[in-house]
Amino acid sequence: MKPTREDLIEMGYLKPGDTLTKAPKRELRAFLTSEDLDYASRHGLTHKEMREFKEDMIVEEEILKLHHEMAEKYDAKPHFAW
Repeated sequence: MKPTREDLIEMGYLKPGDTLTKAPKRELRAFLTSEDLDYASRHGLTHKEMREFKEDMIVEEEILKLHHEMAEKYDAKPHFAW
């Protein structure tokens, strides 16, 4: 498997600003644990449905994380009411 641009940066072969190589970006992939597979079998879900559910949960967590970061950033400034 060919290393991605991010892999090359992590290994120190490239710097973040380097454009010498073009590699596909990593895709967000959720790997199912044994607990996830047990949950899917108990609830009658296919592995694909469980993987999609887990990916949706990861996206929702990222959205909430960004929301809280933005709220902290803007709530830290003093508010003036005129």
